Amino acid sequence: MGAPYAEVIGDPVAYSRSPAIHKTWLSALGIQGDYLATPVRASALADHIAGRRADPDWRGCNVTMPHKQAILPLLDHVDAAAQRVGAVNCIFRGPEGLHGCNSDIDGIAAALDATNLKDAKVTVIGAGGAARAAIEYLKSRQAALIALLVRDPLNAADLRSAGPGTRIELWPLERCGGALSGARAVINASPMGMKAAAPMPAPLLACLATHARGTVMFDMVYEPLETAFLATARDNGGVAVDGLKMLVGQARAAFRLFFDQSAPDAADPSWVDTGPQDRFNLRR
Repeated sequence: MGAPYAEVIGDPVAYSRSPAIHKTWLSALGIQGDYLATPVRASALADHIAGRRADPDWRGCNVTMPHKQAILPLLDHVDAAAQRVGAVNCIFRGPEGLHGCNSDIDGIAAALDATNLKDAKVTVIGAGGAARAAIEYLKSRQAALIALLVRDPLNAADLRSAGPGTRIELWPLERCGGALSGARAVINASPMGMKAAAPMPAPLLACLATHARGTVMFDMVYEPLETAFLATARDNGGVAVDGLKMLVGQARAAFRLFFDQSAPDAADPSWVDTGPQDRFNLRR
């Protein structure tokens, strides 16, 4: 057997930051292992996973777009939280074969665990997989109300039945004032503001500015790291939480599953270059 290794798979994946993060931790702990970025097209996903099953050195992988849903039927076990979210972004070997989980929930926890959300109203922008992970996390924190701010509430109607406990409301973007009023925290779980994606609309930013004071505003977008959403928070008395917190948080959860050791606390995100000349992007 050779050295153990893990990887991130997706299409595209060449500029993932995950290898930089995991290799730093492997080096800090003196572990003889590796972490790769492996491009895998949708048509090759099943063959890739079958091949990795047969490799005793392979410890698992992170999964990014477009495979987070397609990977589910290729696994032997998917944990309950990932089933509720409907997406897997971390695979590891377990007693029942290949296990799938959603470490995005851990990443959200790293960003928001310091905020008291019990019995609070929280606004979530978006209705995709990231928003579903946020809902799962907020329910575990006993938030009283989740206001989902979405383009088309009809297309997100299934999210109303996300389970007992926390109440969920659907609001269209043009009625952002109602969705944001009284929120203790606001989470951007949409791609709006991401590099190569649509910018966050000016009317929504204006609405956010009105409701920012004293509000924790967390942006899951991490390329660019500084977004109009976060600038609006800072400029209007809000508490800005950037996407790097989530990126490193979900990586910590995955590292333990892959290498059976906790990532060292000393290896903080300070070594992750976030400058304009950064040659890595923040896709995991």
